[in-house]
Amino acid sequence: MENGSSSAVVVVLPPTQLNDEEEEIKIFYDKRSFESLEQSAATLLLILSIFWGILIARVLTHNLLWLKFSIEYALIIVPGVLLVTVASDYSPHFVAVMIVLSACFIFASKALNRAQNRMHFDLGGNRPTMFTLVRALTHLITAICILAIDFNSFYRPYRKTRRFGAQLMDTGIGLFVITMGLVSRRSTNNAELQRQLFYSMPLLLLGLARTVSIVMIGYSQDEHEYGQHLNAFFTLGLAKLIGSLLSRLARKDIQLLPMAISLLVVHQLGLSLGLSDYVMNDELPRSTFLAANREGLISLPGFVAIYLLSIYFSRWLLVSSSSTLLTYTQIVNKLKRLLYLVIINWIMVICSAYAFGISRVTCNLGYVIWIFAIMSTMLWLSLFAVDFIINSVLPLDPMRLTDANDAEEQGTLLSNAKTKAPGNEPFIICQSLNMNGLIYFILANVLTGGVNIFFEPEERSDEASVLILLIYMLLATKFVHNLYIRGIRLA
Repeated sequence: MENGSSSAVVVVLPPTQLNDEEEEIKIFYDKRSFESLEQSAATLLLILSIFWGILIARVLTHNLLWLKFSIEYALIIVPGVLLVTVASDYSPHFVAVMIVLSACFIFASKALNRAQNRMHFDLGGNRPTMFTLVRALTHLITAICILAIDFNSFYRPYRKTRRFGAQLMDTGIGLFVITMGLVSRRSTNNAELQRQLFYSMPLLLLGLARTVSIVMIGYSQDEHEYGQHLNAFFTLGLAKLIGSLLSRLARKDIQLLPMAISLLVVHQLGLSLGLSDYVMNDELPRSTFLAANREGLISLPGFVAIYLLSIYFSRWLLVSSSSTLLTYTQIVNKLKRLLYLVIINWIMVICSAYAFGISRVTCNLGYVIWIFAIMSTMLWLSLFAVDFIINSVLPLDPMRLTDANDAEEQGTLLSNAKTKAPGNEPFIICQSLNMNGLIYFILANVLTGGVNIFFEPEERSDEASVLILLIYMLLATKFVHNLYIRGIRLA
């Protein structure tokens, strides 16, 4: 089915049930429940494949002073490009091998015993390593896919779905909103609110610039994603803006939870009562602004709910101790609670796939739960694999670590007093993307446009497409890496 669109069942009611003896046609779209669950499993396997590349790079680059970027590029980005193109069938095999190797590493290194004997576990303050990794994964996968999809070598089942489905590219906007919320805080006063609103402005301006440029150059945009005029930048900016305004109404972080759930329930109720069909019906004209942009506007409450939930989730995850230094008992309890949440989320994904379906285009309840299931899974794996296992076997030298989080908060150059060897800390690519994520995303979009204009990607062979993708990712990633090692944060 083209673009993963859902089939529709047309029911014609008998004339006795109709007004003025006219036939009334009502459309019920297939939720593709079981197929969506299969797609979500394939998506998770692909994300895990790239994630394990990050873990391997952490182990192999321990105590290295040089070549960290090259090794991480070879272990993270090269497999990422291959697995969405010519090697798309091998994600399950790659994950299986990595699980076996991970088990061997844990057993051979006696990692569990080492962890138990540690005095404390440093999660890294308000920006723990697990947040850094999941944010970087989101940026990397999105950057790869926005260009790869233009090549014939791209694995077509990873494309965005038109109505219901859970493909790899459906995760993009949802994961971006979550990662944006994970590093945000509830606005507790007007000054903080103004700051959050200020940070949403660049996204809205970028959305406007993209819309104007598309109209001027006559570039076609898939109106089934966000509508004729809206785009992902508008969704991100509006979700942050509206979410920040709503968070100001909460007096405590815990109040964000019922607020977000109430918004999500009302949103799903509206979708079930007809808004979902209104968004998905291709036959309806786009004669007004609302009709022309119904995908982006009607999905917005769901993304705002994701933003509020992710702020609460971040606070819930970090609130268990007043210090960033956790004892063995504390981190084990944190891992247990997070694992329980992961299991509950995936059970809810299965239930919601059959009850509501999973739809990115409307950001329905099923989509929100699915996105949180992916995010909670990756956070648990990051916490367990990096903070609990690898750092117990290969402890980091604190004198070599750069306090990038402080620089990100302040928006200034890194302090020389806080770093001994800039660029020598672990996860150098992930750190680079976190410091200048917006610049990276903009640069990836600009390079994608250039490739489309000058290289005619639809005419390239598989080999040529992989080569172009590798060069494209090298240029974008190396640019933000150079900014990072110089301590420069732009956006």
